[in-house]
Amino acid sequence: MSVARIRAVAEIALNVRDIGLMRSFYEGALGFSLHSQFPDQEPTIVFLTICGRGTALALGGHPEMLVLIDPARHPPAAGRFDAIGRRSSTLNHLAFEIDEGEYDAARERLKDLGLNPLSREFGFLRAKALFFEDPEGNLLELICHDSHASDAK
Repeated sequence: MSVARIRAVAEIALNVRDIGLMRSFYEGALGFSLHSQFPDQEPTIVFLTICGRGTALALGGHPEMLVLIDPARHPPAAGRFDAIGRRSSTLNHLAFEIDEGEYDAARERLKDLGLNPLSREFGFLRAKALFFEDPEGNLLELICHDSHASDAK
């Protein structure tokens, strides 16, 4: 049996404490846009579009998304995800790819927002990245190709 080829990230879902604050952060700091929310008033779940791609799922209305969930007000259905220990998540960080030409402007914008991005170069990957935290302490990375990186390890 062959392994299904992953075409794109469909969504990343985060349990959050302050859904309004987190929505504002991701819209303001990273430019994500509101796709939908449930319910319309005082939402317990918010879908933010990261980017649209030409995949069948995206063309069908489901672009790459970040989903913010208030677990206190939007509990999972009984028995759903019981095997997943969400309280002991092993999440390390979330990484989003940007264009190399936008790297310096992104760093300055993050500085202006008071996010104190940490710059790192990964010569062996021919990439460079900015690391910073969202309001709830999740580590975020903006990474791009580094055309000036050497192949040296």
